[in-house]
Amino acid sequence: MIIPDYSVNTFLGLNTAIKDTHALKPGVSPDSLNWITGKDKDHIELRRGYARLGMTAQAGNGKITGLGVGMRYDGTQIPFYSHGRKVKYYDVTTDDGIEVGSNLLPATADGEDVWMRSYQNLAGSFMYLGSPNSGIYKIPAANPGSAVDQSITTYRFKVFQIGQGRAFAGQRNGTTPGNKDATGLYLSYIDHALLSAFPAQTTGEAYGTGDGVTKTFAHTLSGISAPKTAMYAAVTDGTETFTDDRSGGMEGNLGGTGTINYATGAVSVTFATAPANLAAMTCSYYYETASSGGILDFSGSSNGQGKSFRQDDGGGNLMAIYYIGNVAYCFHPLKTWQVTTALDDTDSTNLHYRDVGISYQRAAFQTPEGIIFADLSRPTDPKFRRLQVLQGTTNTTIEPLSISDALDLSGYAFDYCVAFRWGDYEMFCFQEKVNGTANTFNSKMLVRNTLSGSWDLLNYYASCLAEYNGTLIAGDSISNNVYTLFSGYDEDGDVIENYWKSGDLNLDSDRLKTTRRMVIAGLIQPDQNVDVSVSYDSGEFTKVYTIEGNASYVDSGIDTYIGGPTIGSKTIGSGGSSVAHPFTVDFPLNSDKYVYARIKFEATDIGFAQINDFTFKDNRDKGRKNLPVRTT
Repeated sequence: MIIPDYSVNTFLGLNTAIKDTHALKPGVSPDSLNWITGKDKDHIELRRGYARLGMTAQAGNGKITGLGVGMRYDGTQIPFYSHGRKVKYYDVTTDDGIEVGSNLLPATADGEDVWMRSYQNLAGSFMYLGSPNSGIYKIPAANPGSAVDQSITTYRFKVFQIGQGRAFAGQRNGTTPGNKDATGLYLSYIDHALLSAFPAQTTGEAYGTGDGVTKTFAHTLSGISAPKTAMYAAVTDGTETFTDDRSGGMEGNLGGTGTINYATGAVSVTFATAPANLAAMTCSYYYETASSGGILDFSGSSNGQGKSFRQDDGGGNLMAIYYIGNVAYCFHPLKTWQVTTALDDTDSTNLHYRDVGISYQRAAFQTPEGIIFADLSRPTDPKFRRLQVLQGTTNTTIEPLSISDALDLSGYAFDYCVAFRWGDYEMFCFQEKVNGTANTFNSKMLVRNTLSGSWDLLNYYASCLAEYNGTLIAGDSISNNVYTLFSGYDEDGDVIENYWKSGDLNLDSDRLKTTRRMVIAGLIQPDQNVDVSVSYDSGEFTKVYTIEGNASYVDSGIDTYIGGPTIGSKTIGSGGSSVAHPFTVDFPLNSDKYVYARIKFEATDIGFAQINDFTFKDNRDKGRKNLPVRTT
């Protein structure tokens, strides 16, 4: 008797929670690595590779301890990162990392996790960064090589977040015993909303004297020294006036050009016409001291001028702070608190919310739908959750819903877990365990497509994540390099380790059967090959065919666009073409008798590969399987 053809053309991602592979739906994988499920559940594809950000590789072991992306007022993005005592930024012109100063972080902060927060206000666009033993630094995004030490010793933090026009911080590590506080939440001053709230404008400062010939004049603003930064500078000779463009440039109203360094106060302008002989040039400017009435001032105790809230009920150290509406959720390892503050601080609440929590400061992240986090409040039963507004309720009804019910997370460790949202993907980076002992670095990443709900397992090594011009960048967890993920089709020249295994498929029949042929369709690039293996009734996988990217069954005359080699990039990057070719291959299988079969795909070369469907054809019923005879 002939059994109808059996096709799998819907893919549902990874499920490791169901241990009986017979119980899995067709298209669900109990075990896969580096294959990503399409958002429409219509295919699986080999994940992209990675490419180093910057030409110069940092040799040896290490770890990226901090990563963030600042933005100038003109929209230019600047990645910053740290390792050891060094802070660096990526310079697109030289395509390399450039160190900010020399060993910016003190020896006591060597190798510490560094928080980095981008912030724009009336004073400018900055990257703030710090760690418990380093103090806080302020770097103008327009002058990324110039850091301003804010000279803060009593308010140094391990946890730092900016929102609602102020800073929220925790795990205070001041220089005196009374300033050490691991559980309290600290709020800074509410930032200035008007220019008039800043220190008075400096006017009429001598800038230089014209000679009728010279066009370019340089000057350092006398009132700018750490921790101050310059803002709204202007220069004039009485004829042409230069104003600050807020992105490090000085614009003359008659066509002159210039630059300004907001950190050092260094200004240079080139007039369209040389100032007249003996013409007096003057400048004016404002300045900001963020640690005096700004987002780094935690010294106040009244409305709008800094507060602190106690969260001391045994939940552990404060680990992260994120928001839903006007509510700040403060995550501790065992408990989470809700802090609500009015915009003018006239009313506030500080309440225990739920017995859920995170064990590492990067294990939670803000998304459009809520806050995702790795809940380790019950270490033997870790969960990925999302704090979100329940449908049909007001925004005060927030619940920590599990999003990882398809996953068994008990075999991993989350001491350095990183949560992140990139495009349609929610992702968590974590450690593997070897013989029951957790590695000291992250080596795996689980990604969830928010459109399909499917999970996939990848082996990117990441200690921190950020988005840069639409691409996903990662600080490496075992070296001092930053990488662009989902880039190219190789791992620094090597083949991407990968496999995708199906669950047990019975072809809708629990009887014995044979299959004579198999048909597989998908997309492939010419240099790629994909091995197809089959396992029958829990036996070993045996290779039965190799799909070749340059074979006659590949329609090389049809180019199918698969996106740029670097996913998310505004421009097509390097690493291969952006097209693949469709294929449909029909090959003999000629199986022995079986009840259940499993399929395994493994790409063996460099290039794109995608599986759209696979079909068991010419299936023949061979009766019922003989049950083993029981002797007594």
